[in-house]
Amino acid sequence: MKLNTKYKHMKISKFLKQTKIILVIFFQLTFIFSAYAGKDYKEIKLKKIQGIAVGGESETLEHVKIKAINNAKIEALRKAGIEENINSYSNLFKSEDSNNYEELFTSNVFSNIRGSVKDIEILNLKKEFTPEGQMKVAVIINCTVIKYNTTSDLTFDAWIDGFKLFYNNNEALEFTVKPSKDAYLKAFLITNDDAYVLFPNDYEKSYLLKKDTEYKFPSQKIEYILTSEKKSKIHRVIVVLLKEDIPYTEEVTYKNITRWIFNIPPHERVVKSFGFSVIDNIKNKGTKE
Repeated sequence: MKLNTKYKHMKISKFLKQTKIILVIFFQLTFIFSAYAGKDYKEIKLKKIQGIAVGGESETLEHVKIKAINNAKIEALRKAGIEENINSYSNLFKSEDSNNYEELFTSNVFSNIRGSVKDIEILNLKKEFTPEGQMKVAVIINCTVIKYNTTSDLTFDAWIDGFKLFYNNNEALEFTVKPSKDAYLKAFLITNDDAYVLFPNDYEKSYLLKKDTEYKFPSQKIEYILTSEKKSKIHRVIVVLLKEDIPYTEEVTYKNITRWIFNIPPHERVVKSFGFSVIDNIKNKGTKE
C-alpha cells in the first residue's frame, strides 16, 4: 500500500515537541483505561492455571506449546466466570497463532468476546510423549483476565460504503462512513504479509466524526493506493469506531491490532471489516499468453 500525498506535510523536528506529544498520548491512554477500570471492566489476577495439549504427527514442539498456553488461557477465562461463547475464544487464539485473520474477521468473535487475557507468565513447562508416541505439553501460567462489565451498545453503529470486491494494482481506495453516534475512527489494512495503519496517518489526523454525518476517506490531501506484487492478493480493511479517541501505539501487526481492539470494552467500540482482492492485470495477462 502507498500513500500518495498532494500537499507537503510538515514534521516536528524539535525533540522537546516530540516528547510532549509522546507524554500527551501516554497520559491520555492512562486516563482512558483508568476510567474504564472501575466502570466498564475489572482485572482478575489468576495463578497456577494449567493447560495441556497433545500434538499431531506433523506438529512441532513450538506449535504444541502454543496450543497448551491457549488452553490455559481458556481455563483462566472459565475460572474468571467467562463461560459464555467460549468457542469464540478458541477461534480467536487459533487465528492469532496461524495468522488466519480471514477466519477471525468473517466470524462473530468481536461481538461474542466478553473478556481477554494478558500478562501471561509461564511458571512451568513439561514435555513428554504419550504411550502412542504423540508429543504432549503441559504448562502452568499466571495471568490477568480482563472481564467486561458491559455488552455491545446496539445503538452504536455505522453505515460504511464504497468498498469493492476487486481492485486493480495501483488503484485508489475510497470509502464513506456515517456513524450513528459521535465517534473517532481508526482504520487498518492487513494482508497475509503486512499490516498498516490506514487512518489516522502522518497526513491525516484523528478527529471527531459527528453522528448521522457522512465522511469521505481519504481526505483531499492524500490517496490510499493499493498495490500487489502477485497476480491476485487478498486485502482486508478493519474499521474501528470508538466513543473515545484511543490511539493505537503498538507495532503494526495483526496480533497487536486484535489485542488492542479486545482491550476496549464492547460498548465503546464498533468493528467492521471489508475483504477484497487486488489484481495485477499485467501479470495475469502474461500468464494467459
